[in-house]
Amino acid sequence: MSFTRQLLAIVAVAFAMSSARADDHPSWWKPPISEKAGPKRAVDGVNGKLEGFGGGSDWLGFARLNNASAGGAGSIAAPVGDRFGFQIDTLAAAHRGFFVAAGAGHAFWRDPSVGLLGTYGSIGNDKRLDDTRFRLGAEGAYYYGPFSLASVAGYEESSGHFFTPLGYGPGVLAYQWQPRRGRFFDMVDISVYPTYNVKISVGHRYVGGRHAAALSGEALVWNLGSSAITGFVESRVGEDDYKAVWGGIRIYLGESDKTLISRHREDDAPNWLKDDMFASQNSVRTGATPVFFPAP
Repeated sequence: MSFTRQLLAIVAVAFAMSSARADDHPSWWKPPISEKAGPKRAVDGVNGKLEGFGGGSDWLGFARLNNASAGGAGSIAAPVGDRFGFQIDTLAAAHRGFFVAAGAGHAFWRDPSVGLLGTYGSIGNDKRLDDTRFRLGAEGAYYYGPFSLASVAGYEESSGHFFTPLGYGPGVLAYQWQPRRGRFFDMVDISVYPTYNVKISVGHRYVGGRHAAALSGEALVWNLGSSAITGFVESRVGEDDYKAVWGGIRIYLGESDKTLISRHREDDAPNWLKDDMFASQNSVRTGATPVFFPAP
């Protein structure tokens, strides 16, 4: 399937989900008080979140020190009228001993009892590979009782381009290279809330031309009224023996007391930027070519 068809299919699915009935939820599900009937704005006032995380990743041998990752991320969201909102995300991290920075913007329509539909754009830089990556896509979400589907998909392009010899073998030259090219990307999470303050997610990532499964969990640790503190853990398991795991704390800064599920649906949208730590390395390819040496 071509990139254009993939993107159109995702937009069509997101539009269909956003057209669902506002009271669509399982009969056994009792929404938290802040989710009960009544019109709500796309974003419940100006709010934000901050997080710090640390962990490790590797393609060949897990938990080597040079594969450690640590950093922080933040988001701020605000309403635009009653039905629309926007959000700005940032990321600053040390990954495998080098600095990674990224930023993103969301502009969206949302009904907190139905879902979200909007546009997404981001830019990230990996100092290790001197790679700047741009993304532009469509973002969607659908809420059904304790279940949520969140996704962003579209086009990404890398400015990095290099060719590095790795060494000579018997009659061959091994090398590592990164093509300068654009491609389709997607990030998708399916989540369930066993309680109003616990979230478990499973998803898929296709960034930098490689696939990975995404697993995560988040739980409320301390409710401070309009703000809250949660703990979270995330992992990736993907192609070429790639794996990663990290954990941290997240601080929500809102305007009213609410449960975790309500913060996710009424306040800020997901911050997708942590996968920028891996996108540049994902696009690196290795190969080998025959080498002929002249006879003495």
